[in-house]
Amino acid sequence: MVGQASAALEAALTWVKRIGVEPEAAEPSLVAAIALVPSVVAGVIFFGLDALAVLGIALAAGLLAHVAARLLGQPLDGTPIVPAFVGVALVGSGAPLTWALAVAVVAAAFELGRTRYVPAARLQVGILAYAVVLVLSRGGPGVYVAPGGGPSAEPVRQWLAGGGHAQLDPVRLYVGNVAGPALATSMLAVAVGAAWLWYSRRLSLLVVLTFLVGALVPIAVERWSVGYQLDSGPLWFAAALVLADRRTLPASGVGRPLLGFLTGAAALAARTRGLAIEASLAAVAWMQVLSVVVQGLNWVRGHREETWTRLRELRGVALTLGRPHRPRPAQPPS
Repeated sequence: MVGQASAALEAALTWVKRIGVEPEAAEPSLVAAIALVPSVVAGVIFFGLDALAVLGIALAAGLLAHVAARLLGQPLDGTPIVPAFVGVALVGSGAPLTWALAVAVVAAAFELGRTRYVPAARLQVGILAYAVVLVLSRGGPGVYVAPGGGPSAEPVRQWLAGGGHAQLDPVRLYVGNVAGPALATSMLAVAVGAAWLWYSRRLSLLVVLTFLVGALVPIAVERWSVGYQLDSGPLWFAAALVLADRRTLPASGVGRPLLGFLTGAAALAARTRGLAIEASLAAVAWMQVLSVVVQGLNWVRGHREETWTRLRELRGVALTLGRPHRPRPAQPPS
């Protein structure tokens, strides 16, 4: 018994050492989950039981997706729990839990579908699930409360309502003690998670920097306050922890900085239309989708014969499913 406990402890210490010394060799989903921990802790500190409830919903949806994959005999190249966490992290701190449930379920389902049908697609489906639910519900997840309770607009909405004047102290914005997404208000926590991703060789600094350059374009054109516009936990949660993740980036050396620049410009330009932080988060999701579509078209162009073969197979399956099933006529007795 003592020998078994000692072996288990030694294995655990080896695993921890490997995570600390060689995180690039660890399971990608585990590395991504660790990067989310600081934001999760900050969210629980600021929003208490509401944040814990959101976490529980994401965990339950991810585990159910694992069960569904096992029943379907579908292999997974990661865990649906991480996309579910990413999705619910962006749900407003004052939104009903039904919206967190919707985002978590959609994120887990999207991950199952991505793994089964388009495993090569470089996409974080958690933020896509958030964007889809946001659009279909016409802003349902975008309801916020101040830490400690009481409805309150998130910082960008306050800035828009105030005619372009800053409403909150930059230190509070950086710490994250403001109304906002349940698990993504703290830019400090996001910075810690991004530092871990960079240490794990999973974060592209080039994409982060080009995102910043792109964001500065509408800021300069509109003559906004640089600090107030960029001192945003949710914005950098989407930019650093989602967009700049090397696993979801294009393979092209030109495509990566271009994606960062265009996404940064789109995320901030949405504010000229009176749209708040939700539009910036959705911009990251849609730009990821656009990147996947472009990569898919490039693949099709280079694999035309294989593409036509697959299309013929799909056509055959569709025709088979579309034919009415008729029982065979009974054979006459001999």
